[in-house]
Amino acid sequence: LLSSIRSRHLDAPPASVTAVVQNRWLSNGFKETALTTAVWSVLKAKKRMLKFPNGFMSHFYVISEQISPLMAWGFFGPNENLRDICHYFREELLAFLGDIFSFQKSRFTTIEEFSQDVLQHMQTRVNNIGVKFSQ
Repeated sequence: LLSSIRSRHLDAPPASVTAVVQNRWLSNGFKETALTTAVWSVLKAKKRMLKFPNGFMSHFYVISEQISPLMAWGFFGPNENLRDICHYFREELLAFLGDIFSFQKSRFTTIEEFSQDVLQHMQTRVNNIGVKFSQ
């Protein structure tokens, strides 16, 4: 499951994204703005369709509206350093998700033990990201 999440949109981005980002006639600033607008539009449309407008997914979309445009520009834009950082961040995030859903790495015995494990996994990943970003 995680491998399909990893590559679904990065290996085959929508044609509209590819067309804008690869257009040599457009400035990088325009490309970034267009990509940001496209990402926001999709997220806002999905948020409007939620059954529970004040539920968890609504809050998730609010956070996604802030992070996703930067990540999209990082993955598809011309800045290779930003691309490397975004790929590293994505890998750490997916590894964190893998850890918290792993029966070998997380204890699902009590809420307290599971909470401790999630916190430990998060601290490990945040530390990894901090080390990488400080280089």
